[in-house]
Order: sequence, then structure tokens, then C-alpha cells
Amino acid sequence: MNSSIATLEETIPGPDPYHVYVQTDETGRITAVNSSAFVSPEWGTEIDSGYGDQYHHAQGNYFPQPIYTDDGLPRYKLVDGQAVERTEDEIAADRAAIPVPPPTAQEQLRADVDFLAAMQGVAL
Repeated sequence: MNSSIATLEETIPGPDPYHVYVQTDETGRITAVNSSAFVSPEWGTEIDSGYGDQYHHAQGNYFPQPIYTDDGLPRYKLVDGQAVERTEDEIAADRAAIPVPPPTAQEQLRADVDFLAAMQGVAL
């Protein structure tokens, strides 16, 4: 190799790696992921760094699956500074803890009508 080219390569720094950051909730579940291309280090906890789309566009490329399940529960958690996939049991526990939504106005009205009909001995 030409010595002037070697000297030039040594003096021109390569690109800095992208840093991958995550945000978590109070239990350590990962709720967001981003990269240093778009956010500052204060945005979250750094979990990795590197080159390429996996790191540059970490929002949709870093993890092998979306960060949320199909029903909106966090799929990953932060353990000792490392992102790990949550177990099916952990996700199932989250799913079981979701409160039952209150009845809609139509459902409540139907229940009220059924109750009043039953109180009067009327079959609907």
C-alpha cells in the first residue's frame, strides 16, 4: 500500500457507531427503543452500539420481534443492563392483571332492562 494512503487512512477517523437506547417502566419492561441518530444519551439507557440499520434505525430493527405483543404488552425487559425477552408466564401475568373494562352504555342498558323485567316476572 502506498505510504501516503496509509497515512491518510490513519488520520481520517471512521464513523462513530450508533448507540441503542431503551426506556423502561417502573418494573423494567422496555417501553421504547431508539438510537443515537435520533436521540441524546439522556433519552434512555444505552444497551448496545454498532453499525448498520439494526443500530441506526433501532426502533424497528434492533429486536427480532416488535417490542410489544399483538395485544400491546411489553415483550422485552432490562436485566442488569441487558435487554432480554420476557417469558410467556411474565406476559400472561400482565395480561391477567388488565382490569375488565366497564360495560358499554348499551350493555348496561340491556342489563338494567333484563333486571327490571326479571323483577316484574316478565320474560324477554
